[in-house]
Amino acid sequence: MRTKALSPYIASALLILMGITAIYLTLTVLTPAIDKARDSAVINEALQNLKLIDDNIREVASEGENSKRTFSLKVTEGTYKVDSNVNHINFTYNMKTNLDVGGQRDNINITRSKNDINLFISYTRLQIQGSDHFTKGENSVVILYTGTNTTTHYPIIYVGKI
Repeated sequence: MRTKALSPYIASALLILMGITAIYLTLTVLTPAIDKARDSAVINEALQNLKLIDDNIREVASEGENSKRTFSLKVTEGTYKVDSNVNHINFTYNMKTNLDVGGQRDNINITRSKNDINLFISYTRLQIQGSDHFTKGENSVVILYTGTNTTTHYPIIYVGKI
């Protein structure tokens, strides 16, 4: 009789143990897949955003002095930075997975070191001005042709926040 009385307790304990095991296995398998999908989505968004910035810079540069574009830049993760010291527009993001990315797509260079990924556009026949950072959320961006460098005769393009 004692064994029959313990049966419901053993069955309950086994069900709880199986439930915990199932949850653990699900999280162990799904978490890396979710992180990989998130990293991939952030990189795709960065590629689209950098293309948008680049297209607007090139349009403004082709139109002449005082030409201007304003647009909204949605950033899910990572940071965009205008680096006027080297004429770059950079995007950096700390990845959670070991997603294999690198090389170049269109005018966008992609480099990786450990968990950090860096996407950037380098300009050689334009002088980029500005030092703003565009971070998570909605960012209002202005691109303005401010003049021409008297030495190089390259257009001076300002990229910044509104």
